[in-house]
Amino acid sequence: MKSGVMAILTASLLLASCASTHEAGPRKGPLVVAHRGGALLWPENTLPAFREAIAAGVDVLEFDMVLTADDRVLVSHDPDVNPQFCLSGPQGVAPGPVRAMTLAQAQDFDCGSRHRAIYPTQKPIPGTRMPSLEEVLEATRDSKVQYFAEMKMPKPQAADQVDPDLFAARVLAVIERYGVADRVILQSFDFRTLDAAHRLDPRIPTCLLGLQNESAVKILEQIRQHRASCVVLRRNQVDAADFATLKQAGVTVLSEVVDTAEEWQAYVGLGVDGLFTNDPVGAIEFLKQAGLRPQ
Repeated sequence: MKSGVMAILTASLLLASCASTHEAGPRKGPLVVAHRGGALLWPENTLPAFREAIAAGVDVLEFDMVLTADDRVLVSHDPDVNPQFCLSGPQGVAPGPVRAMTLAQAQDFDCGSRHRAIYPTQKPIPGTRMPSLEEVLEATRDSKVQYFAEMKMPKPQAADQVDPDLFAARVLAVIERYGVADRVILQSFDFRTLDAAHRLDPRIPTCLLGLQNESAVKILEQIRQHRASCVVLRRNQVDAADFATLKQAGVTVLSEVVDTAEEWQAYVGLGVDGLFTNDPVGAIEFLKQAGLRPQ
């Protein structure tokens, strides 16, 4: 069997396994993917958020990863520490590129006392730190939750660049150490990291981000080129026929990040496999009320 087909089957089985993760019967509706752990509710990309999301019954934890100066995998959305919501701690480390900081320096920041302006309903949890990938997997591996993990590269003009092969190797080593390879899909806007992951482990399922205004045929070409099995799409990018074409080809299709009942309903109507949302509690309740998830 060709590796591209195997990757598609692997990811399809991976996501399908979520059907009975928190439910007594088969899942009728899409998976609920907690974007950054549920950033409208709890501090983004943090252990408190991931624990709360699991307790709420999410199927998939989505989070972002960057590489530190000592080549540790830090769970953080921004390649640079964001002073909008991350406050310097006892060490007095100044905000800057994560790639220029050790893990210990990056974890000096309090990223739970404040929030981004786009997440006004987020509950503050003062003293919350950015966790390492090891800490996230250690805290959650006894659950049945799946992981949708994004490898976040620095901007091309940034001084502190990251080698995609090194990044992928570090991520895969941690995943292997914690024995959760069958629960992970890697995602990225920078397809070099996904290609690197496949070179190191051809079995690893991957998901393409950032495809813009392309037909289903073009999307499938990209998926095959990068041996991916999944894509995140906005509903105004492709029509219902394109969605159907992708699904028939065995591609896992996830929505963009959406946080309202109107958008959840629109994506459910298209037949997506998962709803990306900052409000996983609201999305779960919506699916229950729609009869698409057991009460």
